Amino acid sequence: MVSQLESSLWEAADQLRANSKLIANEYSMPVLGLIFLRHATNRFNAVKAEIEKGLSSRGGKNARLP
Repeated sequence: MVSQLESSLWEAADQLRANSKLIANEYSMPVLGLIFLRHATNRFNAVKAEIEKGLSSRGGKNARLP
């Protein structure tokens, strides 16, 4: 799994180098930002059901998370 992720990241970096005039330090921050957002989404999804259990009930329905 880690090797697959690493391969995907290298492929994305190769595409950025080949198809844009950006240098590595210009596209590294957006890529790292996307990796962080993916990590945050995975962490949230792992505990979402537990969070929803703790929400107050409104008319028989739980308040929904976006």
